Amino acid sequence: MASLNKSQSGFTLIEVIVSTLILGIILGIIFFSISTLNLTILSNKDNHSDQKTIITMLSTIEHDLSSVFIRPIRDELGEFEPALLLTNDNYSQLSFTRSFHDSLLDETKLIRVWYTHDKGKFERRIWNVLDRVQNSSYQIHSFDPKIDQIKILAAGVNGQWNEYWPIETSSLTTNKGGNEQNRSISRDDILRYQALSTRSNTRKDVLPFAFKIIIKHSRLGIYERIIIL
Repeated sequence: MASLNKSQSGFTLIEVIVSTLILGIILGIIFFSISTLNLTILSNKDNHSDQKTIITMLSTIEHDLSSVFIRPIRDELGEFEPALLLTNDNYSQLSFTRSFHDSLLDETKLIRVWYTHDKGKFERRIWNVLDRVQNSSYQIHSFDPKIDQIKILAAGVNGQWNEYWPIETSSLTTNKGGNEQNRSISRDDILRYQALSTRSNTRKDVLPFAFKIIIKHSRLGIYERIIIL
């Protein structure tokens, strides 16, 4: 019987090993590329979701502030609170009265909105009753937990950004670090603050000219928006 020549023989063991190795490398590259692509898609999806959340949040704040109504209230202790009150001590807090159109009843109502910080989370609280009593109920809308900081500044007619509004309230509060300041508060300061807090006050200058909203996000960095009233 004639022996088979080399062209008729099968693959050698070395050729099979080399081919398998090359195939493994190619499959590894393809698998790595697909994994990287999936991670990129997921990352872009998360970024898009976070960006959408921030844009929605900024739109909500802008919609709230565009409907600010000059109507001071009484808090749970019976004290007058201005139509709009902004403080920046350890964090920003913004409380204001706004008009709200109820499409079901086809009427306009007034509600109280408070942007605040509680237990490491930023919240939007809504009271349907303006002049509150103790233990008044309110609705809570929590913001994205990945938001590290919300800074709110108010500008008066002079164009300067202020951490407090009414501006007179800065003399009645603490500094950024939360330490008490030894400021001398005159009777005129108190009278001006009370004037800004009375029901009869309907002057337009009790409201800021504009707001600057600064949001620090753990993934996306810092976002800023200026809202003109």
